[in-house]
Amino acid sequence: MLIQDEKRLLLALSNGNREAFEELFQHFFPKLSRFLGGLLDEEAVADDLAQDIFVKLWQHRDLFAHIENLDAYLYTAARNALYNHIKRSTKRQYLSLSTALEIPSFEKLEEVLAAHDLEILINQTIDKMPQKRKIIFNLSRKEGLSNEKIAHYLHISKRTVETHISAALADIRKAIAR
Repeated sequence: MLIQDEKRLLLALSNGNREAFEELFQHFFPKLSRFLGGLLDEEAVADDLAQDIFVKLWQHRDLFAHIENLDAYLYTAARNALYNHIKRSTKRQYLSLSTALEIPSFEKLEEVLAAHDLEILINQTIDKMPQKRKIIFNLSRKEGLSNEKIAHYLHISKRTVETHISAALADIRKAIAR
């Protein structure tokens, strides 16, 4: 979808235009669902999360006239929805284990917390990256697109994609080393 079309649709959406919403839904829902499904390995849950994102998009449509990059916004929303789902799911699992008196060991709990803290640190680092680097990194690591596809999609050279990914990985390594 061209950026001009995206901006036109976002403006129409912010004014309550259902056709604009439908067009955005038709374009972005499959990508979001695949993205979430790849991370969850549960297609039905991925579809539910993606639908929830679009419900919120419609409910808060008046805020979207000023969004510069809907792709990045939706992937951030998907990432947050995924974290919330994992958090709720983990909490439910923990509660069901603890009620059955099968409380996980302290070491296991420490591992889960350390992994969660690391995930938060990585995501905070990604959020602080320049917009283009963040988009390229997410397309590469979360969408699983090749450098060539990213370059084609963003109309930049493959070398630029490689440079951004290398810089993103260096940022993450630096943040983890602190």
